[in-house]
Amino acid sequence: MPLALASNFGPIDQNDAVYQDFLADLQGNILNGHGRDNAVHFFLQFSPGKVNEVKTWISNMADTRITSAKSQLDASEHYKKTKEDAGIFGHFAITASGYDYLGIPRDKQPHGLNPRNRDVSVPDSSGNSAPFYADSFQEGLKSRQLVLLDPPVATWDDGFQDRIDALIILASDNPADLAAAELEVRQQLKDSALIINVETGLTLRRKFQTTVGGTEVQKEFGNVVEHFGYADGVSQPAFLKKQLEGATSNYWKHPGAPLNLVLIDDPNGSKNVSFGSFLVFRKLEQNVRGFKTAEAKLSESLGLPKELGGAMAVGRYEDGTPLVLQPGDGGWAESHTPTIPNDFNYNGDPDGLKCPFHAHVRKSNPRLESVNPDGPFARTEAEELGHRIARRGITYGGPLSAADDLDDLPEKGVGLLFMCYQSDIWEQFEFIQRFWCNNPNFLEPGQSRNSNPNYDKTGLDAVIGQKQGEEKDPVIGEAPQSPQNWPQEWGKATTKPPIKPDNQFGQFVTLKGGEYFFSPSITFLRNLPSLTFTVQEEPTVPSEDVVPVETT
Repeated sequence: MPLALASNFGPIDQNDAVYQDFLADLQGNILNGHGRDNAVHFFLQFSPGKVNEVKTWISNMADTRITSAKSQLDASEHYKKTKEDAGIFGHFAITASGYDYLGIPRDKQPHGLNPRNRDVSVPDSSGNSAPFYADSFQEGLKSRQLVLLDPPVATWDDGFQDRIDALIILASDNPADLAAAELEVRQQLKDSALIINVETGLTLRRKFQTTVGGTEVQKEFGNVVEHFGYADGVSQPAFLKKQLEGATSNYWKHPGAPLNLVLIDDPNGSKNVSFGSFLVFRKLEQNVRGFKTAEAKLSESLGLPKELGGAMAVGRYEDGTPLVLQPGDGGWAESHTPTIPNDFNYNGDPDGLKCPFHAHVRKSNPRLESVNPDGPFARTEAEELGHRIARRGITYGGPLSAADDLDDLPEKGVGLLFMCYQSDIWEQFEFIQRFWCNNPNFLEPGQSRNSNPNYDKTGLDAVIGQKQGEEKDPVIGEAPQSPQNWPQEWGKATTKPPIKPDNQFGQFVTLKGGEYFFSPSITFLRNLPSLTFTVQEEPTVPSEDVVPVETT
């Protein structure tokens, strides 16, 4: 049955008959994370002169390996009832260079939704360009290095520096089954594509203490965490009504999201049935030792418990408790809610005295705090909410570091395989990273509703904000700086603690590579060998020497 994205305004019932054709043709992991603890990610470069073989292989994979949203959701419900293994999950995504290789003309390739109808930017006489809009998927991640303030491509891991045409994701709760599937895919690919990189992910979990009736207890199941030790993936836009079961809305009234936040029509599928989503993949290395050392020094300089100092950088305590809701060290009591609370906003903290403006969760998800009809950030609720992304990621590099000695914590080799889905990369992932997290003026009190004179600038997002030395950010025309203003105590006035310049809080997450992909409909992938496009005998393959361009 057809689905019109324009008529969808919120979460859907996955069991409603009207959505079954749509869900059967949509790849899994987009509307809901695949949920497996083990995952392997293959980055492919298609072999020259093998177009027909590649198309046939992709079509066969669509029939045998790719998991539809319907199959994923049905398997999840079955697991809840029977605890039977949901099996191998498979996903396939293509880059713009991959579409070019397959001979699909640009007008038949996916393009960002551009929901606000922004003008494409044109460089002025000085070579600069205004922050209007760019088709980021078509340009590719490497060409976006200057605007994102990413590290130079030459510093990325070797497997990401070359051209990437496609990505395969395989995931399972059973490591042996995953290894067998990985071997099978490798054998199938040996004559048609080169595997230029493989990234393996393993979900980390941690059991946090909580207090019930004055007694400390440990929850039965651990929370998913990242290598800094903080609960991860806590707050997500909900596309399915089941994702809202048990949710409350006392503080936060917008947990749901329309499908077009992550979906666009697949230009090569069945009209009003076939949809796809843009996938951003970024390998983010975490300097755990640096983060934890800065966390300890900040807490010491402020005279605060270490747990509170770290929470002021992240915006949540390690167990996920929102900093803005309570002082102390987290431990959200079971008498409040059995899960990590998300029903909150920052209306009760307009001066950033409970949760600093630069805290990661406040910068990257301001919960309508930036909305101001006369302000510089978002003039309507719909405008701010339209920047949200569906985050999907998994940690890499080994078990959670729990050493008491800071010197024993890793500085490299561990981190997050960050992924997110959206209908427009520029408007969503890039907007959040550039205009919010990298922008030291975002939520700057002088431009919003703050009355705290100590705050001169918000500063970079304390966790994922990026800068490259004194290189100017094209958005603000200056080099962004690490956050300076920190509350001396929860709810009290801010101060600028005497932290040494070489120990500023930030820059503990480093991009090691990635790319922009599109996850097309299963119909397109199955029908690829029979689709008729004008194809050159030897498809033009983009140059591997990608030069970053100064576009928006």
